[in-house]
Amino acid sequence: MPKSQPYWQMPAFLDETGGPNYTLMDHEEYLTYRIGMLSGEFNRNISKYNARHFDLTLAEGRVLTRLVDSEPLSYGEICEKLLLDGAQISRAAASLVDRGYMRKATDPKDARRAIFELTEEGLTVGREVLRVGRARQQYLLEKLTQAERRTFYRALSKLMGVMADLNASGELLGEAATRELLGETATERRAD
Repeated sequence: MPKSQPYWQMPAFLDETGGPNYTLMDHEEYLTYRIGMLSGEFNRNISKYNARHFDLTLAEGRVLTRLVDSEPLSYGEICEKLLLDGAQISRAAASLVDRGYMRKATDPKDARRAIFELTEEGLTVGREVLRVGRARQQYLLEKLTQAERRTFYRALSKLMGVMADLNASGELLGEAATRELLGETATERRAD
């Protein structure tokens, strides 16, 4: 197995002359690993900024910004839209309510459901977090050329579509990959 490179360098398996050689792919070169590492780097940096400048956790900042341009949302809707762990959202929502940034009310359409909406103070803070977030995105995207930005977003959108289709069908990524590339089914693998 080749010695792994720092994750920010071009993967060794992407041979410039003959295309990708997946047999050379180290686990640190997996697309999912690299996206996870990038996401982790972003989250760590954003968490520090939010704590220092807004006294917010990452989850609190995300809940606030999600509600800025939204009608009131239920706990489940917030979880679904942010793709964050339910416990994180629960803690963030409780903290934001305690700090006066959000109100918790009973859903007029379903008395069993609670909905959350921003207070005026929460809206002000949320808009500022959003303003800084947009500047952060601009800063990062300007590190890429226009062609790189288009290629990046095109590829990202394509992969997001693949995952959305898999999730909608209930098929797992590993099942699709082994079926399509190795000709195996989950039943055949269990029999081994």
